[in-house]
Amino acid sequence: MPLYAFGSNGSGQLGIGHNNDTSQPQLVPSSSQWQVKQLAAGGNHTVILCADGKVRASGNGEDAGLCVDSKTTDRFLELPLHDPEHGDLRVKQVACTWSATILLCNDGTLHTCGTGSSGELGLGPQITKASTLCRISDFPPANTQVVHIAACMAHVVAVLSNGEVYAWGKGRKGQLGEPAVDVWSPRRIEGLDFHATNAICGKDFTVVLGAKPYREMAIFGPNRGDRFGVRTSAPASPSSWDHAAASWGGIYGVEASGRVEAWGRDDHGQLPSSGLPEIENLAAGSEHAIALTKTGKVLAWGWGEHGNCGEPTDERGDVLERWVEVAVPGTATAVFAGCATSFIQTIH
Repeated sequence: MPLYAFGSNGSGQLGIGHNNDTSQPQLVPSSSQWQVKQLAAGGNHTVILCADGKVRASGNGEDAGLCVDSKTTDRFLELPLHDPEHGDLRVKQVACTWSATILLCNDGTLHTCGTGSSGELGLGPQITKASTLCRISDFPPANTQVVHIAACMAHVVAVLSNGEVYAWGKGRKGQLGEPAVDVWSPRRIEGLDFHATNAICGKDFTVVLGAKPYREMAIFGPNRGDRFGVRTSAPASPSSWDHAAASWGGIYGVEASGRVEAWGRDDHGQLPSSGLPEIENLAAGSEHAIALTKTGKVLAWGWGEHGNCGEPTDERGDVLERWVEVAVPGTATAVFAGCATSFIQTIH
């Protein structure tokens, strides 16, 4: 199932064989043999979990601890999924902070690698670098498993099988709950009054969701300077979302009907404009969104300075109060987004 990539590429994070930005979707080499299950992206690296259980990564491998031979790669390379103490790893979900990678394994444990100055590795006080995969010890608590992970710029969230949520990393805006401090090992978020099943993360906030379809929601952070209205503009509860996504400064919920409910930062057109067609799936990047409509079209809008929204953009590089229809060969089946990067999976 071919994968096409476009947008920011200064570190080769698109995996297309060079490190130039592009506004035209480019075929990712060898991707016709993949079925992408999930894609996560940091500031300068991209991690893909495929249906065959393999994890492939491209971009800045030095800071992100991607366990590849070169500091920077412009093609997706398979990661060695092996922990010296625990043997081969079977991965079911991936997440990224700006310069770290987190793997959720089938046994409900977490492994992390990369760099982070605010505790985002989750490995303990003042541990800021892991050049190989390291298991987060003594987590999760006994008789629980991690069922979902999410991350953004500098914090990570883990939802447990018992409905509790733990978080670590940068927490000074309240995105990890109270007290609002940086956290170096997993700490439970207090104050939830429902059984959590999912979470999404923005730059300075965390959204915890209840059972699907999502009608229960709790937002943690930003508790100081909520200038984009992430909390103050939020509805009392979601309107029965089928899935949800978050950019650095916005929240997007997609109903089964295809209607999108969104709020937050909109100075570059990050929020959908009126008249948006019915959406099947939506991915939020740093400050843009890419969506697959129910009729199979791919639409992008928001901050597109690096080409991640396709063409045309305005003089600021934005797709504002409209959307761009992005054409790719074949039929689009899924969309993914990262830090000013966009990806489309297709079938021919």
